[in-house]
Amino acid sequence: MVKNLFLAILFSLFPILFLCPEAEKVQSSRHDLRNYLPEKAGEWKKNGPARVYKGEDLFIYIDGGAEIYHEYGFEQVIVQDFKNKKGSSISLEIFEMTDSESAYGIYTFKSSSDGKEINVGDGAQLEDYYLNFWKSNFLVTLVGFDEEEETIMGLQRIARVADEKIKLRGKKPLLVSFLPDNGLKTSSIRYFKGNLGLYNTYPFFSRDVFALGRGIRGDYEAGYSVFILLIKEDKERQKRFNEIRKSFRESMRYTEYMPVDEKTFHVKDNKERSIFISAFQNAVLIVVGSVDKALAGKIFNNLRQRIIIFDRHRNS
Repeated sequence: MVKNLFLAILFSLFPILFLCPEAEKVQSSRHDLRNYLPEKAGEWKKNGPARVYKGEDLFIYIDGGAEIYHEYGFEQVIVQDFKNKKGSSISLEIFEMTDSESAYGIYTFKSSSDGKEINVGDGAQLEDYYLNFWKSNFLVTLVGFDEEEETIMGLQRIARVADEKIKLRGKKPLLVSFLPDNGLKTSSIRYFKGNLGLYNTYPFFSRDVFALGRGIRGDYEAGYSVFILLIKEDKERQKRFNEIRKSFRESMRYTEYMPVDEKTFHVKDNKERSIFISAFQNAVLIVVGSVDKALAGKIFNNLRQRIIIFDRHRNS
């Protein structure tokens, strides 16, 4: 009963997720990011003035890596260095993104399956001498310049002070909940807002063959990955899927093209991994890895049933 009630509430949001991909976006007004800078965190104190980069100026700060931030929805970033008495350094970056969906997305892009989750913000991960967390429409990145215990503790200390200064909370995009829970490696989840993010996660095509609006990927303990990609061109989705099918069939990177049914086909990539692709409504469903036709069919049916329940609830 409780589970059904939860599903009913969750599924009532289907039109927002599948039919209006941009409906979740709430434009943020630019904040004075200096308000979120810690004055100090224990023995760690500011070192030098803060630097702020807005809009296209991000290309000045990040040479060759700014495009992905803009794809997710970049507004501005403030950079502040810190030092302790020993002279060790930590750099703090606070990125303001357009909304919490954008902040969560770029956070997943910067996350690693090897990172350690910590209780900061709306989600945080510590790996080596890097710490990333997201909260509301902000992504916060801290970088230490050595792996000394003091520096690692300093990363967390500064992060917690910055976390306290950001009062608003964020929510994960509803699309995340579409990934089946059984066997899902939660640290593997990647959320896309364009083809650049998708390509850097799995290089299906360098060009935007999927006309990607938004998407999600999750890896599973059984050795496969699930992608749910939402097509922007909802009115021309059949035409788009035909073009997707043609792109896979004609590409030199994929072999063993084989139709499964009218909406599903199979190929292998250049590493001999099986890929099953299926269309349903305005979504392209993909399974990559150690999977056969039967298992792929079960996964697709699971995903389709979720979409069908959304439709039924919407029309009831």
